[in-house]
Amino acid sequence: MSKTWKIIIFGAIGLFVLCCGGGVAGIFFVVNGSTKEPKAATGDFLTALETGRTQAAYDLLCSSAQQQYGPETFEAYVKKDPITAHDISWGGSYSNNNGNESASIDASVTYQNAGKSSHTFDLIKESGSWKVCGDPF
Repeated sequence: MSKTWKIIIFGAIGLFVLCCGGGVAGIFFVVNGSTKEPKAATGDFLTALETGRTQAAYDLLCSSAQQQYGPETFEAYVKKDPITAHDISWGGSYSNNNGNESASIDASVTYQNAGKSSHTFDLIKESGSWKVCGDPF
C-alpha cells in the first residue's frame, strides 16, 4: 500500500472518530442544557423534603398535583417515610409540544424506612416555573 493511501485511510478514520465524538458531545450538551432547569427544580423539591420544609416542597408541585394532595395530606404522606438523600442522574428528557414544556428527570431517592429506590419525576413548566407533577414520590 502506498504512502498516499495510508494517509487517506488514516485521515478518513480520524475524521470519522472526530465526527462521532462531536455528535456524542453535541447530544450530551443538548440533553443536558434542556434538562438543566427541570433538574434544578427536582433537586429543590427533594432538598426541601430532606430538610423537613414540607410547605416549600408542596409549593413546587404543579396545580393538578396540589389538587390531588391537599397540604395536610401531602405532609402526612411525606412524614410516613421521609426522604434522607437523593442523587439526580445526568440524563432526562425534555419536550416542547406547542409551547407546553415538560420534562422527566430520573433520580435515586433514599427513604428513611424503605431505603434507596429509583424514581422518575415528571415536571411541567407552569406560569414560567418548573413544577413537579404526576406522582411526586
